[in-house]
Amino acid sequence: MKQGIFRRIFLLYGIILVLALAGTELFITGAVRTNEVKALHDNLAAQAQLIGRGISFKPGATLDALCRELKAETAARVTIIDRDGVVLGDSDHDSRTMDNHRTRIEVQQALFSGTGMTIRHSDTLNADMLYVAQNIAQNGAPRGIVRLSVSLREVDAAINRLRINIIAAVTLIAGLAALFLAWQVERIRRLTVQIRDFAASLARGELDRRLFLHRAGEFEEIAGGLNSMAGSLQGEISALRDEKAKFETALLGISDGVLLLNREGRVEAANTVFLDLFSITGAVVGKPFLEVVRNHALADLAAEAHLRHRAASGTIDVDAPKQLSLLATALPILPETAGEPRFHGTVVALHDITQLRKLEQVRKDFVANVSHELRTPVTAIQGFAETLLDGALEDKANARKFVETIRSNSERINRLVDDLMTISKIELGAIAVEKNDVAVEDAADAVLALLRDQAAKKGISLIVEIPHDFGMILADRDRLVQIMTNLVDNAIKFTDKGGVTLGAGEENGRSFLFVRDTGVGIPEKHLPRIGERFYRVDTARSRTMGGTGLGLAIVKHLVKAHGWEMKIESMQGKGTTVKVYVG
Repeated sequence: MKQGIFRRIFLLYGIILVLALAGTELFITGAVRTNEVKALHDNLAAQAQLIGRGISFKPGATLDALCRELKAETAARVTIIDRDGVVLGDSDHDSRTMDNHRTRIEVQQALFSGTGMTIRHSDTLNADMLYVAQNIAQNGAPRGIVRLSVSLREVDAAINRLRINIIAAVTLIAGLAALFLAWQVERIRRLTVQIRDFAASLARGELDRRLFLHRAGEFEEIAGGLNSMAGSLQGEISALRDEKAKFETALLGISDGVLLLNREGRVEAANTVFLDLFSITGAVVGKPFLEVVRNHALADLAAEAHLRHRAASGTIDVDAPKQLSLLATALPILPETAGEPRFHGTVVALHDITQLRKLEQVRKDFVANVSHELRTPVTAIQGFAETLLDGALEDKANARKFVETIRSNSERINRLVDDLMTISKIELGAIAVEKNDVAVEDAADAVLALLRDQAAKKGISLIVEIPHDFGMILADRDRLVQIMTNLVDNAIKFTDKGGVTLGAGEENGRSFLFVRDTGVGIPEKHLPRIGERFYRVDTARSRTMGGTGLGLAIVKHLVKAHGWEMKIESMQGKGTTVKVYVG
């Protein structure tokens, strides 16, 4: 708190005190002087009455000598005046030279009421003079006026001495009062400083502090009120922090993206899911919505909820930084204030339906592919069966070919169903992966035993390149053999000359198995889709060889079930290498 306010208080009270004491001094000295003048007046009036009894007031008489004698006895100037105002005698001047005194105020008052008094300043004596005139009457008839006058210098001197004493007393009292006032002001200043510092600490959030004022009178009540307020604020802020923690926990735990906008359309809060959806980094609080999320479709939804004060929803597609399909909902915050809802902001919620759309597309593709894959062999079986029933059974030369075709297509259907069942079991967890130490060479020998004849029929070599010190890997042996078999079988199908190599090695400290062929290779644009169900690079060739398009999909699922990683490298016309990182 600034010192100026206390200086002003001190100065104000000081002025009030000085004015009060000055007024008191003037009142006292005025009253004393009035009493002194009144007493002197009464005394002079009594003396004038006594003097007047022995005066004849004959016209033309000269009473100056008598007046001087009376002055010696009364110590006052004596003037004798007849009823017409003519001065008959004066103790200080020659009465014959003096003006008529009928117009004098005190004379007029005496003629009117019996006694007159006035105070006039004497330039000669440089002092105020008190004039008291007494109308003298004998037998009820006025005869003349006796006027006595004395200087008020002694009275004024006494009043001045009294004033000096009063001023000294007033100065002493004022000094003591000023010291007391200064002490009180300083005490109040210290108390207010303590209260100010305490209030500042509350403003800084130090709500555990308390204010204690000893012998502070009413300030103790203020301190008690502030302490109660601090305790109440501490409880309320603690409750708000708990609520905020719950809100933030709920916000972070929600799997959907949530963004909170204030009434001006600026971001107040956003959970990590929302930020991750748009790959947003850095602080976003306080920024305009479009500066944070550069998506006009989503901005339009938020604006609709803001302007119309109702929920707005829709599906939006995001192209950058990544392709997403989002179900967006914008809800206005409309708490009731004084019985009426008031707009406080907008909540934008985003539900990622990208995977749902992909799964829906996969389901559609799956149904279409299965239908397509089954239609060909079923149509063939139906056609040849009808041909046989229509009389081809009697044609011994062709009947056997028709039956062989029916069997080949039924086997194709059976392989398709087996592959579908295998993938479904893997996805559902029905096929458990039990890992044990497995020798890769033994698994490779099992694959060679199954596929050696198939490679020999095509005139291509089947080679194993596994270092002797490669050691054991942790795997499910049967599933490992199935992975190798599918990869080698696929390599043989798409290799017309050269050979297929099954081997193992290390790369950047990681162990891997590989199948390398010298076949037709895979165009780069097809590589991301290798491993999808029913996906074929060369559809006609794959179907001619009896492939279902599910072999690599099974490999992909089994590799993932082991916690491994698969990588495909290919160059069109030169061959393909599939690596499975097992460590």
